[in-house]
Amino acid sequence: MFPSDVERQRQRGLAFWHVGWQYSDFGQGASGFGDCKGGLLLNQVGTSVLRDRKALPALAIGMGVVFFVAIVGLTVLMVWQNYRSAISAGEARALSSAHVVAANLEWMIEASDQALRRIDSVLADKPIQSSSDTADDIAQAVSGLPAGFQYAVYDETGRLRLSNISNAPAIDVSDRSYFQKVQTTDQTVISPQLMERVSKEQVFVIARRIKREGKFHGAATIAIPVSKLVEFWSSMGLGPYSTIGVIGDDGWLVARYPAVAKSMQLKNLPLFAPPLKWQQSGFYHSDVSPVDHKSRIVGFWRINKWPLIALAGIERTETLDVFWTTLKQEVVFGLPMIALLLIEAVSIAALLRAYVARNNELEKALERNNFLFREIHHRVKNNLQAVSALVRLQPLPDQARKEMVNRISAMIAVHEQIYQSDQFDRLEAAPYLTRVVTEIARAYNRDVDVRFEMQEIFVDRDQALPIGLVVNEVVSNAFKYAFDGRESGRLDVHLQQVDGATVLTIRDDGPGFNPEGAARGMGSKLIAGFVAQLGGRYVFTSENGAVFTMTIPPAG
Repeated sequence: MFPSDVERQRQRGLAFWHVGWQYSDFGQGASGFGDCKGGLLLNQVGTSVLRDRKALPALAIGMGVVFFVAIVGLTVLMVWQNYRSAISAGEARALSSAHVVAANLEWMIEASDQALRRIDSVLADKPIQSSSDTADDIAQAVSGLPAGFQYAVYDETGRLRLSNISNAPAIDVSDRSYFQKVQTTDQTVISPQLMERVSKEQVFVIARRIKREGKFHGAATIAIPVSKLVEFWSSMGLGPYSTIGVIGDDGWLVARYPAVAKSMQLKNLPLFAPPLKWQQSGFYHSDVSPVDHKSRIVGFWRINKWPLIALAGIERTETLDVFWTTLKQEVVFGLPMIALLLIEAVSIAALLRAYVARNNELEKALERNNFLFREIHHRVKNNLQAVSALVRLQPLPDQARKEMVNRISAMIAVHEQIYQSDQFDRLEAAPYLTRVVTEIARAYNRDVDVRFEMQEIFVDRDQALPIGLVVNEVVSNAFKYAFDGRESGRLDVHLQQVDGATVLTIRDDGPGFNPEGAARGMGSKLIAGFVAQLGGRYVFTSENGAVFTMTIPPAG
């Protein structure tokens, strides 16, 4: 027996030497490689830090230049925005003023048209001639017109027969374009601006045809003084170089304030060309006014039901007065602010230089710490592999040796997962548990269909090892008892989160679990101890096989 014992010890010693060399040298080799790799990494970090330090002066100057350019760009942008805001305000004011003019003119023309209809009704079948009764009736019919409006009635030859002007001379308007138009149309006609021959005022005339038995019998007119526009202009508070006016769809000037000596043809204005010709209202920029050669922002509004367009022109210098005042204030207060900002930029650049230098040192320290953590976990894994090799050489019962090796493998898997993922504070559970279960299945070498259904869950590093050891004990028990003597089987591993807690379920298709008949061995004690360490709870049930369920609360 002695020679055989000696021979057996010699063989074990050789085997131990071989395995120990394999694992220890692997650890040293890996460690050495890690040291080499770490040295290269630290060298690269040091080079990067040095390069950053050399670049700091240029970086500070560059940041100062960028900051100055940014300030100048921001200033230009603000000036441009203020300019556009002033122009937009002028455009909006011109449009709203044109709307006011259009509303007032629409009311004046509607009132005049109604008055003309009443004049026609008063005349009835009476001849168009001057009489006190007829004059009184007409005066009563047009009593609601604003002061300054002049009414007149002309016979079919264009001679004046009735007027609200006392002792008006007998004038003839047969040469007027509005009288010629009214002879052939039943629609109300609006004349361009003209000089009224009785009052000698600049007016525009609203004329309506008077007919009897289908024939032209004369015309009733109301002359609206152009000076009425002064009231609108004054109420809107426009600048001294701003204008308001009305032009016809045919381009002829109907009225304007400030007044002009005679009507003008303005068909070449932008509002008669696309796309403004199709718009009900809008504005355009007139670089040179055809009347007084000033630059204005012109708003326009087409008057409903009448062939007229109301205009309001805001002189550009008046529009930009607020902009220039604001710009001067911004320059007075802005230049010192820019100087202060530049000084601040220089200070920030200096602080940035110190910050970058400190940050590089911290990054270097962080890389060093990460390297050391990886190296520690790598060495621990190698040491555990050496321990596993020692256990395999020990004269232990096969089952005890296998259980011991599986437990050590679960510990190895934790450290390997940590240093491979570079996550030292937490661990992704799915790949870790998959490896633990796979190693056990490989150790038992049985035809078992292992299926995983695990969510992406991260566990605290202090929880990883107890969880792995619990899985080791439960899965080992399944292979020992559920699949013993069977050619095939199935094992399901589920991991999920429910209401913040982690729930692990391991199910086999064996004969099931009888809690009363189960022996309280080392595995059961380990499961209870590790679950208690995790602060969780577990339960074994039988549902067409043994089912283990463990619930782990969130790490505090």
